[in-house]
Amino acid sequence: MLKKRILLVEDNPTHKKIISYSLIQLGLKVIEANDGVEAIEKIYCEKPDLVLLDIMIPKLNGYAVCTQIKSDPQLQKTPVIFCTSKNDESDYHEAMKYGADGYLSKPFKHSEIIAMIVELGITKAEISENKYIPTLRKGCIRLINIARKNYTNKFA
Repeated sequence: MLKKRILLVEDNPTHKKIISYSLIQLGLKVIEANDGVEAIEKIYCEKPDLVLLDIMIPKLNGYAVCTQIKSDPQLQKTPVIFCTSKNDESDYHEAMKYGADGYLSKPFKHSEIIAMIVELGITKAEISENKYIPTLRKGCIRLINIARKNYTNKFA
């Protein structure tokens, strides 16, 4: 059985590592893009099963990327979940106007992203019984600690 492919469009390296790690632990294949232009290229080349998309990304913002996906008959059924630090209710409504299938405000719990992926039918993993959750928590805690250490060393 082929692994489901998730395109993760995120320009923050720490967020990208944490989210990517979570998805890999669920048995999903993660394809990464750093900006909107790269995202569009990878969408057409890779044909992902789901796009996790930040709104505030370089070159082409997330709204424009979502518009491109939803306006193309070959891609319009590809689910798009915005994962963003924009957390106002108006931001949510704006994302829905562009055709988003889901919206998560950072910081979000990993169980929230997993629940949304399960709800969209991308994976059948049961969150409460998933054998990867303890490993996932340990890995995420390790990545967060590394990020904190790097941040502290940078500004100490």
